[in-house]
Amino acid sequence: MRRVLALVLGLVALLALVAPDASAQAPTSKVTINGLVDNISSYTRNMSNIDLNYNDKRDKEWYARTRVRPDITGEVGTTKFVLGLEIDAVWGQTGSADSTLLGGTPQRAGATAGALDLNTDLLGPIELKWAYTEFDFPGLPFASRVRLGAQPWGTAATYKLAALANGDFAGVHLNIKPVPEIALLLTYAQAEEDSTGRQDGFLRGEDFALIASIELTPVKGIDIKPVWAWFHAEGTTNGAARQGRGGLGTGAGVYPLNATEDRHTVGLDARVRLGPISIDPTVLFQWGERDIVSLSGSLEEQKRRAWLVDLRAGFQAGPLLLEAAGIYTTGNAANSDVRNASTKVRYFEPISTDTSYYATWAEHWALGIDYFNIIHNAAGGLNPGVAIGYDKYGLIRVGTRASYAVTPAFTVRAAVTANWTEEKVDTSGVKTVAAGLTPGDFRGDERYLGTELDLGFQWRFAPGITFDMVGAYTWAGNALNAARAVNANTGESRVHGDSKDILTASARLRFNF
Repeated sequence: MRRVLALVLGLVALLALVAPDASAQAPTSKVTINGLVDNISSYTRNMSNIDLNYNDKRDKEWYARTRVRPDITGEVGTTKFVLGLEIDAVWGQTGSADSTLLGGTPQRAGATAGALDLNTDLLGPIELKWAYTEFDFPGLPFASRVRLGAQPWGTAATYKLAALANGDFAGVHLNIKPVPEIALLLTYAQAEEDSTGRQDGFLRGEDFALIASIELTPVKGIDIKPVWAWFHAEGTTNGAARQGRGGLGTGAGVYPLNATEDRHTVGLDARVRLGPISIDPTVLFQWGERDIVSLSGSLEEQKRRAWLVDLRAGFQAGPLLLEAAGIYTTGNAANSDVRNASTKVRYFEPISTDTSYYATWAEHWALGIDYFNIIHNAAGGLNPGVAIGYDKYGLIRVGTRASYAVTPAFTVRAAVTANWTEEKVDTSGVKTVAAGLTPGDFRGDERYLGTELDLGFQWRFAPGITFDMVGAYTWAGNALNAARAVNANTGESRVHGDSKDILTASARLRFNF
């Protein structure tokens, strides 16, 4: 890792050496604040955020919360520093203490700050999201820009949200444009750091991601991005990059410190805008090796081969927008035990999605109006916004959505998403947060996961204010079934059986400033 980071920072230093001295006659500095405030309320039935059990319609909730997300930007000419902060808190205490810093039982899923209860004196609720410096080198014969620190992925990996890497990271991002039609992007992200090593009690591995891509604009309206990514991990790693699937957990018992993983992803991402038509294709191929403690009890190497194909398209006809999506990822068959190192891993595994894959296209199978609600929220390997699939079984998805602007300020919308797995699911298994769906009889039973229907509207009734409301219903498929589901917080094991339908209704008032 140190050689990789040294190479990236060395490139930054080289660019700095050839740049002119900018200290003289520095422009005036300025500071701005922008961001958003969300107030959200949702009713859910059988969403099962924690217990993973979709067989109990008594699982009901109606709650409200507030998110504050300000960005403070300091600028001197083209150089800027961005400090991004975040506060997420539910209305009313839902755990044994109103602050997550005080321990006890947790607050509602996603409300990392805690709860706004009587007197609302909430201890330490602010999260740090971004803290980065961004600058360019005007003395070079071509434009180049560098970003250092805690920062968002943005389109560093793909144009399509969360197809490979999304959310935030600490590291370096370079954007070099030799000509307006070509941009060279290089991103280094530090996932874990072993520091001085285990002799001093630092028991993390040297984990990082390196992504290189080229943005090409051959003609106006067509952008093409070839991309290559390398994720390296030693021992256990961040849960955003590796989830429990197929009964294979993510702890040190499976990935001891001397275990390594090298995951490579190559592919092509593009976006086409031709008048009223938009087309967004993404094709990614993944391969690599990782060491796991296999069923034999010894540390062995396991191979990986997987595909992701994601095609989305839209057509704008005046106030009417029609869109469609088709998604396919490979998976492992039910009788293919990924706990055995001789079994090749065929499911696609992104570097980080921040639970945002397919976001805004659905309310249950992706993050929607209430972006704390998504099926299997607590279990990353079963969460479709994290895993881009269902456990080890892959994904086949067909989605459509339509919106119609009745007035410039009022839009109605509808969406339908149907989901299947690429391989049949062993529904006799047990669902847990740590290991996903542990096999039962190793026989494939069902592919159909369910179909979701969304109906809603958006009303922009005041400057900076947007009100969104949506109702969503999922007809649950039998592939969601399991023998048992285990609550991550209580350890309670409940018979799962046949899955029942899911219903939610969400409202959000957003203020952008």
